[in-house]
Amino acid sequence: MYGEVWNNYKKGFKFLLPFILVQGLFESTSLNLDFDKYDFFGKGGNLIKNISLFKQIIINEQIPILFDLFIGTLFYSFLIVVIKALLNKNEINYKKNFKESLGFYLRYLRLNMIIYSISVGLIIVGFWGILIPFMVILLILFNVLLIPCDAYLIYYNTSVGEALKKGMVLGKKHFGEILLLGVMVSIILAIIGGSMALVNINPEANLIGSVLMNFVSASVGSYLYMFTITICKKEEKVEEKIIEC
Repeated sequence: MYGEVWNNYKKGFKFLLPFILVQGLFESTSLNLDFDKYDFFGKGGNLIKNISLFKQIIINEQIPILFDLFIGTLFYSFLIVVIKALLNKNEINYKKNFKESLGFYLRYLRLNMIIYSISVGLIIVGFWGILIPFMVILLILFNVLLIPCDAYLIYYNTSVGEALKKGMVLGKKHFGEILLLGVMVSIILAIIGGSMALVNINPEANLIGSVLMNFVSASVGSYLYMFTITICKKEEKVEEKIIEC
């Protein structure tokens, strides 16, 4: 299915490019989450100190967190609506697509809040040093299972509860494909990062390097969204065949 998604991605790239550029430029600005500067699990497994550090992170990063949650939700709902139109071979009209995405905003926001809460809960579990390996495994597991949920919400125009339930079913059904794709993406980004390091380009200190890295990251992110929406589309065909039978 990777090849099929890639072909659709190439065909629709010109329509996705504005989203990729906006996301890439945004991530290159200072108004972006920067957790790397915090020693997140470096307190020797001391729960109280780690929770205190977590509170500090929330306070210091509250503006980008809120921006990412409220504005990011609007941005990605718009992106998913456009990708859905591409896959269904509908006309791309950004104005109409944006208006359509507004109808999903509150539901998508609630879904994101639930997913963020799950992630935060798992991270807090990892504040006990001995539980960090379990936290990492659970994060990977839940991320793979939850990835199709937002695409399912918008593709089927459904409720938050149904999107979580049916989206996780799709995540379980396509677990291997999603996990393998995540591994391939990590390898690609690592190779790009390593290549930049070889020529002494530090993305954190070099604006051009930062923009390039974020552009690649945003491009990969758009492919991932197209992949999950393709999963939803294929599931629609499966359900239609079942009904016909």
